[in-house]
Amino acid sequence: MADGLNEKIAALKGHWQRLSKREQVIASITLVVVLSALFFQFPYTMQKRSMHALRGKITAEEKGILDLTAQITELKGKAERIKNRTIPAIRGRKLSDQKSVVLFLEDVSSEARRLGVGLVAVHPSKEIDKEKYKEVSMSLDLKARYRDLAEYFKKLEQLSRVVSIRKIRIESCPDTASVCAAQIEAVTYMAK
Repeated sequence: MADGLNEKIAALKGHWQRLSKREQVIASITLVVVLSALFFQFPYTMQKRSMHALRGKITAEEKGILDLTAQITELKGKAERIKNRTIPAIRGRKLSDQKSVVLFLEDVSSEARRLGVGLVAVHPSKEIDKEKYKEVSMSLDLKARYRDLAEYFKKLEQLSRVVSIRKIRIESCPDTASVCAAQIEAVTYMAK
């Protein structure tokens, strides 16, 4: 193998010596240009591509920061409203009064019957007095299929009174595979 390499080197030396001075200068300049391209141009191009990729990431991160800044501002506004204990009307929904708490219970049970959700038990809790409103919560024990429960939760969200679902606990019923038992805490807000 070393003999083959020595032969190639000897052949190159012989070829180099047969070239004129002008051809040797041109070949040397060409070799320098090729080597400079290999050692300088390709790494530079790779660095340039890397910089463009980093600039793209920086731009994306800056957009993310602007989005988060807007969310922070929105959350600060919500925190201020919560701190002031005000509940804004949501999509034209209203706070309950003493009479409409009973109507709320009727709405909850009629929606359950309409959607095929079994209302097993209702456990009312005491009213919690806030500064500008009262919270009236009740625990509901339900029995239905999963899809019917999901539809029921959507309907509760669309009631004309403000309703929040605080806790949901769902378990499968051992007697049937498609029916499950659910316990939820529904809260409505009553105006003072």
